[in-house]
Amino acid sequence: MRIYVFVEHYPNPYKPWIDTQLVALLQAGHEITILAEAGYTSTVHDEVKKYGLERLTHQYPTTLKSLKTHGGRIAAALVRHPLRNLGQAPRIWDGAFAAKINLLSVARAAVFPTTPPDVCYIHNLVTASRLTFLKDLYPGVPVCLYFHGGEVGGQKKIAGEAHIFDRMDAIITGTRFAAQQGVDRGCSPAKIAIAPLGFNLPDYAPATPRVYRPDGRTRFVSVGRMSPEKGFLVALDAVRRLVEAGERNFTYRLVGKGIQFNELQDYVRTHQLEPFVSFAGEKKRGEVADELQAADAFILSSLITETWAETQAAVVQEALLMKCLTIATIAGGVPESNAGVMQERFAVPPGDVDALMRAMRAVMACSPDDLVRLGDAGRAFAVEKYDIGPLMARILDHATGRLAPDDPARFVRA
Repeated sequence: MRIYVFVEHYPNPYKPWIDTQLVALLQAGHEITILAEAGYTSTVHDEVKKYGLERLTHQYPTTLKSLKTHGGRIAAALVRHPLRNLGQAPRIWDGAFAAKINLLSVARAAVFPTTPPDVCYIHNLVTASRLTFLKDLYPGVPVCLYFHGGEVGGQKKIAGEAHIFDRMDAIITGTRFAAQQGVDRGCSPAKIAIAPLGFNLPDYAPATPRVYRPDGRTRFVSVGRMSPEKGFLVALDAVRRLVEAGERNFTYRLVGKGIQFNELQDYVRTHQLEPFVSFAGEKKRGEVADELQAADAFILSSLITETWAETQAAVVQEALLMKCLTIATIAGGVPESNAGVMQERFAVPPGDVDALMRAMRAVMACSPDDLVRLGDAGRAFAVEKYDIGPLMARILDHATGRLAPDDPARFVRA
């Protein structure tokens, strides 16, 4: 199949699962074109270069200001295909939107490929809000949205969600929680199927035997975008209070960067936590797996905002695949996406520093045999449920209307 994949940012160091899905499509023999609004090149995962994904990526205008950057491409497209562009402009002009939005739609359509794909596959609601014209640009081509949930902290709530969902033929979500979010925002339940973000399992191969506490200290780690909704300050507060209570036999490592990076470093310096806390910076996917291999337990201390909660928290499954124990917040779709043995023993309410301290102490109190047993159980859970091969096939089946009406993947409200 020829598949056009639309993403907000690509490459994107904080969403390695995009690389995983793209590679899975290529390995299955599909032809892909990646259309992105922008990209982050601070850290580029190895898969991007190995599979030439940057050569398959083309950027398109997102704002009126950005039209200047893309002016040459737009002009060239108009010269090469004047009749096509003149003919499609009336089709994609939507009276429900302001003129400037329609102008951007016409400009985007001008630089999109002329050959219709077999499927248009969009990641996230923000991107879909700018591409409601795709059904008019490529008549008869199914348009599928992977709905990742609400807006992250600091972003305005997207208006007109019901109209956006109406312009999609199929919706994929990673969890039942995210599916219900979509329904609450105006999506028909009949359009939704659940297919979690998956992983290439050979990329996550923990050492045999898996060694815990090699120097006797429990090693905690967190990985992710360092922004307020991710709750890193909650975890650092728990660390500070544990140290003040006399705990010394542990370390905590933070992997990633973001708008809160300097604030988190200042917190560590202010409270003299340097002997216990270290910062690894932004890492490639393989390096993240190494960081998880070098830890005993992963901490996800994400919060809930007015418009956002974790929908799958893919890094939890990465930790499980590397036989890390997982201390995870009881928020959004995380309880669905975490191994039951971890959820029963180490789940914590969002923002509850006391509960997080208790969970960290519970991990520190685990016997060596208990650590091995829990690590094995966590990996078995993730291997069974998050293999990218069958999950990507399920996504394409739903996108192209081949998923049976009674398939268990379809969302049915309780």
